Amino acid sequence: MRRPGRPHYSQVAGRPWVIQVARPCAPDGMPDGARVEAVYVHRRDVRVKSQPLRYGFDAASP
Repeated sequence: MRRPGRPHYSQVAGRPWVIQVARPCAPDGMPDGARVEAVYVHRRDVRVKSQPLRYGFDAASP
């Protein structure tokens, strides 16, 4: 398990422009079995032309 505050590195096939990550969350005050997912969108940094590619969080995404 990853420790909080540490960066997470993943391998991605190809060179996608956008990566969407969904993380399950436990909602407060909801009955057992309720499920919520937080969705994060990361866009590739166009200034980086060689490996390793760099992605940054897209704050404008929902």
